[in-house]
Amino acid sequence: MALGWKTFSLQRWLLLAGILLLLAAGLLQQLLLGIMGTFSLPGSEAITSSREGGFAHVLDSLLGFLVWPLLHTGYLYLALRAVRGEAASLRELLAPFRRPLSVLGAYWLTTLVTIIGFVLLVIPGIAWGLKFMFSPLVATDKGMTTLDAMAESGALTVGHRWALLGLMIVIAFPYLLAGAVGYLALVEGLVPWGWWLLVVYGVELLVRPWLSASLAAAYHDLDGVRQALRSRLLEA
Repeated sequence: MALGWKTFSLQRWLLLAGILLLLAAGLLQQLLLGIMGTFSLPGSEAITSSREGGFAHVLDSLLGFLVWPLLHTGYLYLALRAVRGEAASLRELLAPFRRPLSVLGAYWLTTLVTIIGFVLLVIPGIAWGLKFMFSPLVATDKGMTTLDAMAESGALTVGHRWALLGLMIVIAFPYLLAGAVGYLALVEGLVPWGWWLLVVYGVELLVRPWLSASLAAAYHDLDGVRQALRSRLLEA
């Protein structure tokens, strides 16, 4: 977390610019879907034909399954370049699009394995989620295939999963808070939905850049340990 905060302090404008681009893309998507009738603000109603709504649902699904995982991985890769002190720009957001099949495969296969683990028993879901958590980033950073990236992520996290669990709890807390406020606002009607938007965008703008840098720093540290171990083995 300390390295993540240091990176955020040094590269705050780059990381904030990246998250602002993602937020702008998300708002544009919601605007387009709102025009086509699949999204509406609380208290409003969308009126569209079933044909328009069907196309919008397909578009929303394609973006959610194919584009957003790549963009989120790209933001994490941007944070990683900043952690390493390398020359980084907003173009890093598009780095996963150079190997879309490998990155998407790592992302969704990790998600599927984690879900299966939670269905079988909660503990395997947590263990497998931590084991493969860096798979999309590995595929982007090292140019590996899906299965190789998952194997590399598993090797990186061996012996460090309790520490990573603590890190993930810290990362998840702001989003759990946003979800709780959203439930009270949009389901129970106890909180004005504007407060929910404030919490969500506050988390994204003020917290996510730091947390992403912290997650990238964890990957950077573990990768450094693994590279040092490999060097010692080759010298032996």
